[in-house]
Amino acid sequence: MPDPTFLEQPNVNGPYRFSVAESQFYVLGDGDPSHLRNRTITAAGNNGLAAGGTDHAVAITGISAGTATIGFVLSPARPAPDVSQPWEDVAEFGYTSTTDTARLTACMGPDEESDDMEAYDLDLAFAGPGDYRMRLHARGRGINPDGVQEENELLAEHYLLQVWPAGS
Repeated sequence: MPDPTFLEQPNVNGPYRFSVAESQFYVLGDGDPSHLRNRTITAAGNNGLAAGGTDHAVAITGISAGTATIGFVLSPARPAPDVSQPWEDVAEFGYTSTTDTARLTACMGPDEESDDMEAYDLDLAFAGPGDYRMRLHARGRGINPDGVQEENELLAEHYLLQVWPAGS
């Protein structure tokens, strides 16, 4: 079940249910930057949550597989960190889009029966190619570490990704 408090916030797209696999999820541009993923995963491990690069970003989850929720704030200027939730972890990082799109991507692909497909359709590179800043807020990653989030269980992990053009 999605977290209803996301719905109370203005300017938030979501919350959306999305798939987690291999303890991670991505934001990817067009093409296949898989050769860069390991470097980004190492950087995310350094801050414990997320890191970005050119046409890719990765977030490290608590669960190894299952469903979590995410909301997105796409802002023309740097937003303040969200304080409406008891976020446990927050990481800010750069993302460079060389294409017209950047989208949430599930490691093993979305589960079309349980995921909100709109989460995968939202273009996070909303201002076109260029440099962006992203801030990922997370909570619930310690509830079921390395476990599997079953469909019939209350969702434990929640994320909010704020995105804005760098320099604004």
